[in-house]
Amino acid sequence: MTAIETGDRRRSVQLDRLLATAVRVTESLDLDTVLTAIVDDARSLLGADSGDILLWDRERDRLRVVAVSRHPADLLDFEMAFGEGLSTQAILAQQTIWVDDYATSEYRARALDRYAFGSVICAPLIFRDEAIGALNLHATQGGHRFGPDDADLLAVFAAHAAIAIDHARRFENEVKLGRELANMNAELSRSLVVQQRLAEQVLLDAGPAGIAEVLAADLGRRVVIHDHIRRVIAGASPDGGDDWRRLVERGAGAEAEGDPEPISVAVRVGREVVGHLLLSAEGDLGPIDRALVDIAATGAALEFAKIRATVEVEDRLRGEAIADLLAGNYPTEAAMAARAARLGHDLGQPHDLLVIDVDVDGARADELGRQHLALVREHLGQRAPRSLTVSQGGSLVVLATQPSRGEAGGDELAAELRDVLEGVVGSGSVTVALGGICDGPDAYAPAFAAARQTLDVMIKLGRRGTVIGARELGPYGLLLRASSRDELEGFAHGTLAPLVEHDRRHGAELTRTLRVFLEEDRVQRRTAARMFIHVNTVVYRINRIEQLIGRSLADPSAVFDLTLALRILDVVDAT
Repeated sequence: MTAIETGDRRRSVQLDRLLATAVRVTESLDLDTVLTAIVDDARSLLGADSGDILLWDRERDRLRVVAVSRHPADLLDFEMAFGEGLSTQAILAQQTIWVDDYATSEYRARALDRYAFGSVICAPLIFRDEAIGALNLHATQGGHRFGPDDADLLAVFAAHAAIAIDHARRFENEVKLGRELANMNAELSRSLVVQQRLAEQVLLDAGPAGIAEVLAADLGRRVVIHDHIRRVIAGASPDGGDDWRRLVERGAGAEAEGDPEPISVAVRVGREVVGHLLLSAEGDLGPIDRALVDIAATGAALEFAKIRATVEVEDRLRGEAIADLLAGNYPTEAAMAARAARLGHDLGQPHDLLVIDVDVDGARADELGRQHLALVREHLGQRAPRSLTVSQGGSLVVLATQPSRGEAGGDELAAELRDVLEGVVGSGSVTVALGGICDGPDAYAPAFAAARQTLDVMIKLGRRGTVIGARELGPYGLLLRASSRDELEGFAHGTLAPLVEHDRRHGAELTRTLRVFLEEDRVQRRTAARMFIHVNTVVYRINRIEQLIGRSLADPSAVFDLTLALRILDVVDAT
């Protein structure tokens, strides 16, 4: 057989194998299978010792090895920057190129020196005039060298390979898209089911607890719903347990070992945040889960709105009844007592009457007023159950049940409520006046009037942040209400100035002696006993006081003026 016949026979065998390979790779649509078949058949077709395929990631501008034949597995997923190696040159030239010795080639990638390639031939993978990668074959044994005939054959093979790779990629994308659509349909179906269950909880009046249970079961997360002052309204765990309480501890700032910060979603009624929905943070929420959480938050908002509507109706009825009680606007005590009893309150039981003023921004007065009312009610629920709190004339009116033996009285409770509110609005912003103890309907109107007047006096005199009883002002409250702060301070200083100056210079106690003397109805022996001094000392000091002020303490008008001056100093804290 001649050399020409031998060459023709060899090319015929190669073409047959090429066609067989083309058919085989087009029969498979699995990308990994196609890539492996291409590099194996190319290596066998050209008698190479090893081979690999690199695909070009245009976004990252890198070449990555995606298939190998008779090559160490560690070459798989090897990457190099586009611009390095023989593959880049073949892609840029869009033609097959080869080198006799890769180690000495100007195009070699130094990161591949450890593989000791000999002769290397590289064909670009081109589909529709766009390069997608390169096919490399290596001859590392026996001194084999690739030549022009090998380049022509590999170019044809690479053209078929590029088509097969594109088809496999398209099929892979279609499979992936189909899988994603199937998953999305499943998620949407799940979402619709959960939405229906959440809607059922609202329609069946299951309340926030029902919403929390549905959400916890579907998302596999612990769920807590609390209101705007962080009172827990409902909670649920996927297993029905009570480990959701750890979210409450975490949200309150307490240490919860192993628990990351919970996911918090605001619950809004209109623009107002009325609460929050907390979820344990087991990974991020997907789009469908996030949509379900938003739906649950809307359901919780409806429940809060229903609760608020009920409370507002009850508050309106209570407010109307209390307004009539505090104004004395009722036909008989029995009628008023019966009306209050229908609302669940016993006016025959003694109550401390407190009036609370909170200095707030007028633009948010309504919203803040509801928050302050809720805070006071929450505290009273723990300290003085069955107490009644309503908004009245811009202030909070508290009818606090009388404490049991050994518990704090009205003064201490008033101070507690002031501190609770100032913890939110700031120090010096809350003023409380006590009207006294009321043990029947007819006692409330005068107690409220006295407390309201006392509160007005304290605010007028700039004494916010105080707790004061209406009795502390006594009849002098009328004068205090009728005068300005400057007038009152001027009167007090002018009347007592000689005594204050004498005490400052000589370290004496004439002012204190005068106060005790007047409080003890000008009885010298009682004054001496209270101050732990001899009665002669009292006589001397009283004489000295009369000399300094130029008035006799036997004169009723002088007694009145001095008593009023001392009371003014007590109220305005000017001493």
